[in-house]
Amino acid sequence: MATMLKPETETRIADLARRLGFAGPDAVELVLHKALDDLEAQTAPECRKMTPEEIAEETAYWTEVGRRNRALHPYDDENPPSKVWQDELYDDQGLPK
Repeated sequence: MATMLKPETETRIADLARRLGFAGPDAVELVLHKALDDLEAQTAPECRKMTPEEIAEETAYWTEVGRRNRALHPYDDENPPSKVWQDELYDDQGLPK
């Protein structure tokens, strides 16, 4: 797609290319690519649905994180934290101690 630039715009781009240190026949294109890269970095990425492969990868990642956390922070399945807190905070009739 060909783009026609106004002479003032071409002058501004050429001046900017000189200040950025771009030289040669593709200096204008380099300046425009740099400007586009900067604009893309400032905008939010477009929202889209994840592909099945991305979903599988994400699931595998979080499954591994869960396994790692379980190994790092084990707890007694017969005496889970909720039971410990129940015993510590409440009496036999379920009233606060």
